[in-house]
Amino acid sequence: MSRISTVTITSQRSHTMENKNKIKLAILAVSSLLMISMTASAILADISAHYPHVDQSIIQMVLTLPALMGMTFALLSGPITTKISKKNLVIFGLISAFAGGSMALLFGTISIYVLHASSLLIGVAQGINSTMSMALIADYFSGNERSTLMGLQSAFVNGGSMVILLVSGFLAGIQWNYSYLIYLILVPVMAIVIKNLPGDSPVHDEHPSKPRDGKLNSVVFFTSIAMFAFASLMFVFQTNISIFIRDNGLGDASTAGMVNSVMTGTGALTGIFYGRIRGFLKSMIMPVAVCATGLGMLLVYAIGSLPSVFMAGIMVGFGLSSTIPTAMFNVSSAVSPVKSATAIALTNGFMNIGMFASPLIINPLAVRLNPGIDGFRFLLSAVGLMVLSVVIYAGNKYTNRLLALSESSEQ
Repeated sequence: MSRISTVTITSQRSHTMENKNKIKLAILAVSSLLMISMTASAILADISAHYPHVDQSIIQMVLTLPALMGMTFALLSGPITTKISKKNLVIFGLISAFAGGSMALLFGTISIYVLHASSLLIGVAQGINSTMSMALIADYFSGNERSTLMGLQSAFVNGGSMVILLVSGFLAGIQWNYSYLIYLILVPVMAIVIKNLPGDSPVHDEHPSKPRDGKLNSVVFFTSIAMFAFASLMFVFQTNISIFIRDNGLGDASTAGMVNSVMTGTGALTGIFYGRIRGFLKSMIMPVAVCATGLGMLLVYAIGSLPSVFMAGIMVGFGLSSTIPTAMFNVSSAVSPVKSATAIALTNGFMNIGMFASPLIINPLAVRLNPGIDGFRFLLSAVGLMVLSVVIYAGNKYTNRLLALSESSEQ
């Protein structure tokens, strides 16, 4: 009897592991395409040349509109999961991205507003799938496995982006709108999701003894605001680096694509070793990552050579891949499992608001403080990020103390 029981238990564990591996495959496949909207970063200068009479801020909206829609659908996707399965939401997001990429490829040379419409559809996918990929990890995995997988997810986000940017940069060298051919990769990813992702996502309480009431708390709100500030300051790199490279005679769209690839490649390596980095830096991981991003921005402004731009890409890549999974892990762990998707959606939404607002905040401020010098935007970003790293350090200590006091008073 004991032998039969042992065989049954072993079989169940094997089946569970197989199912988990399938879920991981689906999550990581989707994650590898989360930054596909960044393909526009390398071709902004080409789009500007194609539409010479269009204001630079309007051109930059090709890159920032996905963040606007990402904000909207990131915030909506949490509550929507009570009505629609996460699998169906992910599939809808992939279809939206494919439609947006196809529109830009076929009709993007006709009008800048076609590219804007394309960006809106791509943003729907960005908002839904960036939230759902993290929410699915929170649903199916816990503890160290969750933290490690969030780091690995970040590695796939950046590794996928590195390949996407390299290929789209090569295609842009033929004709700038050909870079949108990369959106064809969404088709096999959709097939992987349909085959491997379960229709329903289980929600289980990792710490049933903790008396959480299911409400969002100070950790979630503080982290969300911090991620808004981080995204608005960090996004200066994506929206300005292509134009900075062109205006300073450092290269063309292919060069900008290489810089972005170095950034995402560094992010991929950071994600792979995220567990070790987090174990070494512990609670200092977010302040250090944000400060490193600021130092990268400072290199662009202070030196401005091509090697310094590549070094900045490395530091921004490290900062991104350390900050985002840490923020998502913190908010998902700070609330009850039933609220984890909402907490992740809120944080992701604020991050997308920051990306959209970045040029609307930084560009006018730079013009007012130091008109005529585009590189000054990088200095503003650098100073802001270094200040933010100090705020995050102090804020994390304060919010964690409040949360601990709240939990002890409820017990």
